[in-house]
Amino acid sequence: MLFNSYAFVFLFFPLFFIGFYGSKKFRKALLTKAFLILMSLWFYGFLNPANVPVLLLSMVVNYGIYLWMKKKKEKKLPLVTGLFLNLGSLFLFKYTDSAFVPLGISFFTFSQVAFLMEVYRGNIKTFDFWDYGVYITFFPKLAEGPIALPGEMEGQMEKVLKTPFDWEKFYRSLCLFVLGLAKKVLLADTLGGAVDYGYANLTALNSGDAIIVMLSYTLQIYFDFSGYTDMAMGIAGMLGFDLPLNFNSPYKAANILEFWKGWHITLTRFFTRYLYIPLGGNRKGEARTYINTLIVFFVSGIWHGAGINFIIWGMLHGILYVITRWRMKGKKASSGKIKHVISGFGTFLYVNIAWVFFRAPSVKDGISLLRKIAACRFGRINWDMAGYFNLDEFWYVIKVLHIDSWQYAHYILMVLILLVALCIVFFAKNAVTAAGKIKPSAVNTLIMAVLFVWCVITFSEVSSFIYFNF
Repeated sequence: MLFNSYAFVFLFFPLFFIGFYGSKKFRKALLTKAFLILMSLWFYGFLNPANVPVLLLSMVVNYGIYLWMKKKKEKKLPLVTGLFLNLGSLFLFKYTDSAFVPLGISFFTFSQVAFLMEVYRGNIKTFDFWDYGVYITFFPKLAEGPIALPGEMEGQMEKVLKTPFDWEKFYRSLCLFVLGLAKKVLLADTLGGAVDYGYANLTALNSGDAIIVMLSYTLQIYFDFSGYTDMAMGIAGMLGFDLPLNFNSPYKAANILEFWKGWHITLTRFFTRYLYIPLGGNRKGEARTYINTLIVFFVSGIWHGAGINFIIWGMLHGILYVITRWRMKGKKASSGKIKHVISGFGTFLYVNIAWVFFRAPSVKDGISLLRKIAACRFGRINWDMAGYFNLDEFWYVIKVLHIDSWQYAHYILMVLILLVALCIVFFAKNAVTAAGKIKPSAVNTLIMAVLFVWCVITFSEVSSFIYFNF
């Protein structure tokens, strides 16, 4: 089920909300946990019921391994077995041309791995099956993250059951959900139409078209993925739960190190905690530190997909990350505004180029798009591609103002939407920060209501989330 769907907004979440808070009145933790798990399974299997048996089997096997680890003093064999089964199943579904890939398998597999690793490290002593079930299936994070650690979810249910309903937290969480919904529905999907057209018609593009396609995808994937996690955090907050921050204005970064402190934070943390540190981290010398870093980015590329284009994307980031870390060794970051702007622009441009290989259907297509840009053969922007920005509600305003006959009127909305999107990523507060400071008022409520209604009437034209594919 998609957050940006009529089924979720008008059926699932109202029923879940009523049932969840209704079950709290019985003051039976088991009842509330069981309700949450069952409803989360409904959410997960809504689009394809075949997803549910895979998730349940994964849960039973991993909880069995947890019980095995509890009985043994030497926990290495159960851990290795668990890692082999989890990563093996992930490989089987994602990298063997399987006709069926369970929704969000990467995310719930990583949650399973985190659980077993924390048990092995002694950070989890007891975790009954119902708490474990809530941790794995909690529907806001199930399909696309953020990747919460067991310790971050442990005990939250008991806290929620004991805490009175917080109207102010609910209001701010609802605002965060609406902001995330707007990111996805109004921005990401609008940009995505132009991106899809561009990659499907590479031969028809000039240099200006190619730049717009590249920039549009950079913005699309941010608004799409961060929009999802904003909605996930908002939904969790409305229920009284807290999920970890996953995005923190990454495109404002002055270098690639700062970028990865703000982009997909919980995945970076996962790889740091369970791959980089076990490999030796920075404890075995400078050369080994850089090698370990490159391994992490290589694995990150493979995690996103089996294609060589994903490996190129990962290594482009890894190589620049190592170079930047080496150059900044023992130095303080520059505080000059001009240098910050220049280095920030360079970082943003580099990230754009890397995203080309992430999105392109093949390496050949990615190189073709970059060659289009490098050729510097500019002309009038592709008419059909620009048309994807002409949302009916805004085009109506242009017609009312009688400027639709102007020869460049077709491009007005393309320019405006790209400028608005760029202003948001470079100058606006992070949505989580902004929502956290919103105070209940008539004006704020009206703004959120307008955004929400606008998104809802656009649901029929929206797409699934990009990271559902991973």
